[in-house]
Amino acid sequence: FVFVVSFRAMTELNFLPIISDRLTTTAMTSPSFSSHSSLLSTTKRRSRRQRNQPVSVRMEQSRPRNLKDKLVVILGATGAGKSKLSVDLGTRFPSEIINSDKIQVYEGLEITTNQITIPERRGVPHHLLGYIPPEDGELTAGDFRIAASNTISDIISRKKLPIIAGGSNSFVHALLAERFD
Repeated sequence: FVFVVSFRAMTELNFLPIISDRLTTTAMTSPSFSSHSSLLSTTKRRSRRQRNQPVSVRMEQSRPRNLKDKLVVILGATGAGKSKLSVDLGTRFPSEIINSDKIQVYEGLEITTNQITIPERRGVPHHLLGYIPPEDGELTAGDFRIAASNTISDIISRKKLPIIAGGSNSFVHALLAERFD
């Protein structure tokens, strides 16, 4: 999945992600996800002809759009190509990547977690990747929300596009949910 989210709207509790999974693109107006709901349940299969056409989602007319404060989220299963896609985007747009993988946040696990190497990053800055010593204990979803939000704000302040890439649904949920306890 690739989400494009207005970070300003997200921080003002107006969460409205745009979800694209090559089947369809859907705007979700619910600010929180139920643990029993599936993102795929909101999609409909698109014909082959439709899949090759650009898709657009109309937002409500009353919602102001600030085009400079966007956030891209790349979420998927292990081995799906999230890192490659994020770096490809990072080389085409002025952006920085924020890791959202639960295990890759820990230092010393580069081989175990198949962490993206420095040459593979192709000069695109990465954040929250291998920065916590394992002896410091578990990084909770709430801790991730704080660290990622601060990093996103910093990236946006430098007029760059933050790209969240990883496979930890709970981390992404914590970051994007209206309220997270």
